[in-house]
Amino acid sequence: MKKVVFITNYFGNGGAAAVMKSIITKLKDTYDIKLISFIDDDKKYDIPSGVDYIRLNSKMKLSKLEKLKSILKLRKILKSEKDSIIISFEYFVNIRTIISAIGLKSRVIISERNDPSRVGNNIRYLRNFIYRFSDVLVCQTEDAKKYFPSYIKKKTFIILNPLNPDLPTAYNGVREKVIVNFCRLEKQKNLKMLIDSFDIVYKKYPDYKLNIYGDGKEKDELLKYIKSKKSKNNIVIFPFNKKIHEKVKKSAVFVSSSDYEGLSNSMLEAMAIGLPTICTDCPCGGARMVIKDGYNGILVPVGDVKKMKDAMLSVLDNSNYSLKLSINSRKIKEELSLDNICDLWIRCIEGDIEHD
Repeated sequence: MKKVVFITNYFGNGGAAAVMKSIITKLKDTYDIKLISFIDDDKKYDIPSGVDYIRLNSKMKLSKLEKLKSILKLRKILKSEKDSIIISFEYFVNIRTIISAIGLKSRVIISERNDPSRVGNNIRYLRNFIYRFSDVLVCQTEDAKKYFPSYIKKKTFIILNPLNPDLPTAYNGVREKVIVNFCRLEKQKNLKMLIDSFDIVYKKYPDYKLNIYGDGKEKDELLKYIKSKKSKNNIVIFPFNKKIHEKVKKSAVFVSSSDYEGLSNSMLEAMAIGLPTICTDCPCGGARMVIKDGYNGILVPVGDVKKMKDAMLSVLDNSNYSLKLSINSRKIKEELSLDNICDLWIRCIEGDIEHD
């Protein structure tokens, strides 16, 4: 078996780790897989059986010295994994991984998991220089690929996120009077926009609720913001839930209000389980790659509260339109099946890819 080493910052509570877990679970019987995380998290995903897991540090936050030591620890491990294929996710992990692997006979595959023009842009030139030493860059969207200079574009491959095959089947009954979002509670998600839009919708539909599922840095700020709204009693923030799809599948509509994304897992999952889906047409273009506006979902401009409100009302006002969006959105489940997406990752691992 070929050796494949997956490297992440931490293995939990985020889209990048969720995608990595799905890929590892699918490929673990084909390759000898080792998983390495820079930091630890008590909310980490379950480690797939048969996968050797190494955490370089036992805490969440690292000093500059500890980060340097982590690179040295990683290099020592990679030296022992001769002729392995190395795969890392997220720009800052990519940089550390490439540095750790310099001079080793390993194929290095790195992946951007967010909008590179927003995340990591402050060290753009350093990132571009270090990325020279990788073998393949995987991006989630064409717009993300376009961000990079030509010498990096030449080795860039587009792979969308896979969908978990264990997602529940779509619900076909009368939908609950709930508008839902599930995501990390971070500033980029612009959940205040969603709250503002719902507050207007609430005037027409006071029996509807807005349920937000997730954890993150913005939670306290969002709770304070909710208290200022007329609809405050109908807005609830729930913690991250491993059975989130069962929780939300009967909801009336899923709404994503992000200012920017790589490719939103929650959007894809909502579509796959048949939730009528509304999403901001945000950089770096992931939403518009999968949503055909008015056919399998609705796109609205970033930051436009009125357009988002109008989109929500268009679904709540028209049950036939809601059903149309639900039925058409489910087709994404086959297009982005784990088998299809992992076939592309295998091509990367085996070097069987062509670049533009």
